[in-house]
Amino acid sequence: MIFHRTKRISFRVTATTAIGVAALMAAGSTVPAASAQASGPSGSLKIITWVNPPAVQALTQIDNEFMKQYPNVKVTLETEANVTAGYVTLLATSVDSSSADIVTSTNEIQPLPLKPTRANMNPMQYWASSNVFLPLNGQPWLKNFNSAAVQTETYNGQIDGILSGVYQRVVFYNKTDFAKYHVSVPTTYSQFMTLLATLSADHVTPLWLGLGGGASIYAPDFVTMPLMASLWLPHAPGANIYTDLQTGSQKWDNPYFVQALTEEAAIAKYIEPDYTGVSWEGMPAAFAENKAPMLLDGSWDLATVQKANPSIKLGSFPLPGSNIASQNLPLVQPDLNLEVLRHGHDTANALKWMAFFASKPIYEQYVDITGISPSETSGTYTSFSSGVLGSWLGKGTQVATILPNPMPPVEGYYDTATEFPLLQEQVMAGSTTPQKAAQLIQSSWKP
Repeated sequence: MIFHRTKRISFRVTATTAIGVAALMAAGSTVPAASAQASGPSGSLKIITWVNPPAVQALTQIDNEFMKQYPNVKVTLETEANVTAGYVTLLATSVDSSSADIVTSTNEIQPLPLKPTRANMNPMQYWASSNVFLPLNGQPWLKNFNSAAVQTETYNGQIDGILSGVYQRVVFYNKTDFAKYHVSVPTTYSQFMTLLATLSADHVTPLWLGLGGGASIYAPDFVTMPLMASLWLPHAPGANIYTDLQTGSQKWDNPYFVQALTEEAAIAKYIEPDYTGVSWEGMPAAFAENKAPMLLDGSWDLATVQKANPSIKLGSFPLPGSNIASQNLPLVQPDLNLEVLRHGHDTANALKWMAFFASKPIYEQYVDITGISPSETSGTYTSFSSGVLGSWLGKGTQVATILPNPMPPVEGYYDTATEFPLLQEQVMAGSTTPQKAAQLIQSSWKP
């Protein structure tokens, strides 16, 4: 499911040498020291991505700083609008012709379907299986990244790329409102329901969510999947719901999924009226205008909220589905992946760029500009998002352990990226019971 990215965009790696990075680290500056020698490496490096303004801004700045470090290397950043259309073509063309050196993607390599075929693999998985990417194994800068950032880009033991960072799906709350109504941050489902009832009794719309304008996907993204993570994932024998569904060790109509849908329906009663018709594009502004003290959303929208209301004071917490607090975690959604093409024109400088990107001051700069949560294991971050997420920054349950993104279209009727969200809307509206919805998904499931 990639709808979430198009709103922000237009709509949802490995050094042969680390010259310059050590100097950069010692300098403690985001701008490398101007000590590159004219006799240093030369070449022409091409990177491609889509028009995601914060990422483009960050990559452009990094490219300029890289060229200061290596003045004989020309870096070109080529962009194409809309990750779901124009960039798909640019990416495929660049891979087929090896006309770029570093490519970016929204699809991870892992988890692969248990029975991978061309029909059920996403493009990155297919290209990884076709040996398109340059192996990054053994590169010293990989140690900067957490295991998930490496594992999601690994195929048959070969590290094909790196996950640059993640976005997080949580409940954002207005601290001023919480103080006004004398309520506190919940850590369990029971506490959350008490919070919703308390605000409602004060004639306040507790939660804001916009599913209008084709954003049905936000129902599972922000409600169903977090509840599945809290309630079902702890009981999945393989610690991966989607994998367990494929092996048959789990079924959709199990009591944990039914409970998640039951809670989903209960929570929906506290979302603003006509949320299925409220534009997803207006969600951040509505929250910034204080139409509700809480927002079901992803951290990619925080920059828009801040822009609409610079003085707003926000916090965040995971949507709690369980009464065991430790089981309630944010959902961590991978963002931009970086891969080096095996047959690119300038792989040597592509590897230098990747080492440069991974260096602490440059990576911290990237995180602060984009507002993502880091996938490096340490660093100091000052973005608005980092302050709102607080101790949750970069932490949580990987989306891929719940359901793949996007869901393959060949395993069932009701689990597809179109039908699954629509069914969740019916559950939330009360037109379909949780039990019936779970039975419908299971009845069409073809692992």
